[in-house]
Amino acid sequence: MDIIQLISAAGIGSIVGSLLTACVQAWLSNRQQLNNRNFQEKKEAFLGLLNAYHQAAIKPSDTASKEFAFWQMRCELVASAKVRKAIQEIVDTNHSQEKRLIAHENMKAAMRHNLQIQSF
Repeated sequence: MDIIQLISAAGIGSIVGSLLTACVQAWLSNRQQLNNRNFQEKKEAFLGLLNAYHQAAIKPSDTASKEFAFWQMRCELVASAKVRKAIQEIVDTNHSQEKRLIAHENMKAAMRHNLQIQSF
């Protein structure tokens, strides 16, 4: 009788272990998918903002300004506070070339940090 109980307990233990492993794997997979989605959303918003910024610089117009504002709002949804502040510095330094260059570097560094991209 003891052998049957031992085999039975081992079977239940392996089932519990399998279920626990499956749950942990599902949680890790879900977490990775969320991280990937967040990265893609940030990347898309940042690239859209940079493209709109470029277009506004080479062809200043009301349409270009509105496009930049659209992408700035998208960044407001997904970016860190540091990136949002850096974007605002770009807007605020519109008339000072020296401050604008500093703002560029700050924005690039903030975006890299927010995307967790190493700068070399």
